[in-house]
Amino acid sequence: MRLDRAEIYGFRNLDAFEITFDKRRLTTVVIGENASGKSNLIEALVEIFRAADLGVNVHFQFEVEYRLSGRKVKLSNKNGTIAATLDGKELTKTALDDRRADVLPDMIFGYYSGSSRRLERLFDDHQRRYYNVIKTNEDPAACRAALAERRLFYCRPIHGVFALAAFFAFPDHEVLHSLREKLNIGNFGSALAYFREPWFAKSKPRSTRDPFKLWGAAGPAGACARAWLDAAYYPIDLEDQPRDDYRDKDESESQLACFIRSSADLAKLAANYYDDSDMFAALEAADISDLFRDLLLWVSRSNEGHEIGYSELSDGERQLLMVLGLTRISRGKRVLFLLDEPDTHLNPSWQLEYLKLIKSWTGQDEEADNCQFILTSHNPLTIAALKKEEVRVMSSASGEARAYQPRVDPRGLGFSGVLVDVFGLQSAIDEPTRDLIDERNTLVRQEALTSKQKARLETLTFELANMGITYEHRDRLYREFLRQFDKLQLEGDRPLTPDELEEMAKESERLVKEIRSRQ
Repeated sequence: MRLDRAEIYGFRNLDAFEITFDKRRLTTVVIGENASGKSNLIEALVEIFRAADLGVNVHFQFEVEYRLSGRKVKLSNKNGTIAATLDGKELTKTALDDRRADVLPDMIFGYYSGSSRRLERLFDDHQRRYYNVIKTNEDPAACRAALAERRLFYCRPIHGVFALAAFFAFPDHEVLHSLREKLNIGNFGSALAYFREPWFAKSKPRSTRDPFKLWGAAGPAGACARAWLDAAYYPIDLEDQPRDDYRDKDESESQLACFIRSSADLAKLAANYYDDSDMFAALEAADISDLFRDLLLWVSRSNEGHEIGYSELSDGERQLLMVLGLTRISRGKRVLFLLDEPDTHLNPSWQLEYLKLIKSWTGQDEEADNCQFILTSHNPLTIAALKKEEVRVMSSASGEARAYQPRVDPRGLGFSGVLVDVFGLQSAIDEPTRDLIDERNTLVRQEALTSKQKARLETLTFELANMGITYEHRDRLYREFLRQFDKLQLEGDRPLTPDELEEMAKESERLVKEIRSRQ
């Protein structure tokens, strides 16, 4: 799956909006100011694929072009309803309904690091449709078909612990190495699953609500819970009064605690599944079927020699495990990841290597066309190692959202260079230091200085040199450049638009050439 182009008309601030993506790149990072439309772009793309899969329309016009298994696909509703073109041949609505597997990705993953459900709600219909098929279905083939047809999947925090459990159940050398090196996670310790009486069992006679029979739970969720029960060391039935928030009443809840005490027990559990993806799907089915109260997982710290619970990991560690886990378990499928600020809680080291980790965990190289990541970010470190083809800058300074490829590669610019040349900040230096530089430059521009001004200039030059900001104020060429460049000064400290960055770059180059010609 590789998205090549999208046109959007009338979706919030995206109107007559077009964005293109480099066909050679696994990832594209969309950056820009707040309210520039980054999140709107993610949501619009989800809306388009959601509508095409459900057979409904959307309230805005669009046209998207992408490649799927080497074939060119175009989706558009410019004529009023969603139509598809496959390799240049338009499909009828009936053909589109029958050939969704040919024209739609296998999966669309969505994630937003904030607390709003605005993006998540777009995935509700697909989760509900999947749940309605599997909740009591004992036909494995029908359940696998429902899973394959569930094209939209929203990433939630609990998926991180599911993914980590699946990693340890089906160990892969590269994944375990990454866990040790990047997250300081060594070996599997133990796991404790709390299953609870689901809502659908509470209407049954109490005599049939046996915890050791999983309260009559059926389908993939019941099979998952039974696998844990069979592998568990001394399972225990409990009565608890859990409180999810302050509004809950103290009502009794029947629970079953299943403890996996070692890697050997985990291997026994894993014997029920084909691979880590299959095990993750089972855990997720139990979760959406209301069977999981909690899953506690303990791992060793690779350099500390003690165990730590998954819940004790930092927000950044859990967030990284969730996204990378879903990346890993979806390998081999034609997948589009739409991630809104997934690097929010990461430390600078992980921000810098975030995309590198994604690439290594997919198990694919950049030439493979199965998988694509489109993510938004405010962080310069996330794009610091990228080529310009992997970045799109969004701006709404003119009142309409636009998307640009930056004029320079972020790679090699350094932190400050990325802030100025890509994000458009007029300076990466703090305001008090900028004031000193401005005062120095004002003095440098002048042809003649008083003795007092000369002394002040020497003091400023010394102070800035101690900060690592060096400048030889006798450089006549630079002095002339400052005079000419005054004409380009823009009001305020607002970030520059891509057009303004381009204008300044061209004008700077012209000025230098003009001044040099006078020498």
